Amino acid sequence: MKASFELAAESSLDALSRIGDFILSSTRGSGLDQRETFHLITAVDEACTNIIKYSGSGGIELTCDVEEGQVAVQIRDDGVAFNPLEAPEPKLDLPLEERRVGGLGIHFIRTLMDEVRYERKGEKNVLTMILQHRRNRSV
Repeated sequence: MKASFELAAESSLDALSRIGDFILSSTRGSGLDQRETFHLITAVDEACTNIIKYSGSGGIELTCDVEEGQVAVQIRDDGVAFNPLEAPEPKLDLPLEERRVGGLGIHFIRTLMDEVRYERKGEKNVLTMILQHRRNRSV
């Protein structure tokens, strides 16, 4: 199965449920199991939440490419240039009361996805997240 789906959403926390529904419907029949689907929706939600809260973008564009063995989601926004892959890793070994608030969303994205890429194309941030089907991962 190879298919591509697109969504344009406003940069608003109210749009997150619509974005989650888009990922769910786009990946239906793709072979992702429940856990993989949860991981993908969580990573997309975290990325979009950061865009909405911090980028100043007026909207978010998503493309979900479903291919044999993997799903790739590309998220584009016209906000302030920000490469999340350059953000420092959170200090998970510190006691909770000593940790900085926030910063776990990017950690979740890095941990849950098999591949994450960022590029700045013109005036747009482009984040690509790829999730391999579990049965296609080398263990």
